[in-house]
Amino acid sequence: MKKSTFNYIKDILKDYPNIDRYIKERELELRIPSKQDDLNSGIRGNRVSDSMTNMLITIEQDRRLSALERNKRVIEDNLQECDNETRVIITELYINKYQKYTMEGLVQNKLIYCSRRKAFDLRDAFFENIANDLGLEK
Repeated sequence: MKKSTFNYIKDILKDYPNIDRYIKERELELRIPSKQDDLNSGIRGNRVSDSMTNMLITIEQDRRLSALERNKRVIEDNLQECDNETRVIITELYINKYQKYTMEGLVQNKLIYCSRRKAFDLRDAFFENIANDLGLEK
C-alpha cells in the first residue's frame, strides 16, 4: 500500500470519534448559510425562490457531507466485520485520542493474543479493506 494512502486512512481513523460532530456542523452550514452584505439587496428579481427545495438539493449534492458520511459508514462496517484483536489494535493505536500503547505494548500487555508480526498483518489487512471500500489506490 502506498504511504500516502496509509496516512490518509490513518487520518480518517483519527477523525472518526468526531465525525458525527463534523456531519452536524456541515449540515448546519448548508441549512443556515452565512449571508454577505449585498449592495443590491433592495432589488428584487423575477425568479420565484423555494429555499427549502434548494436547501434539500444542496444537502443531497454536497460532496464534503457525502464524503464524511461515506467514511463513517465504511469505518463502522469494517469495525463490525473484523475480529476482536483487529478491533483492539485499530481502537488503541488510531481511534483513541491519546495512544496508550504501541503495537509491541499491546502484545506484551496481553491486550491482543497474537504475535507482533500477526498484529501488523491484521492492521494491514484492515487498512486494505478500508482502501478497497473507499476506492483508494493501493
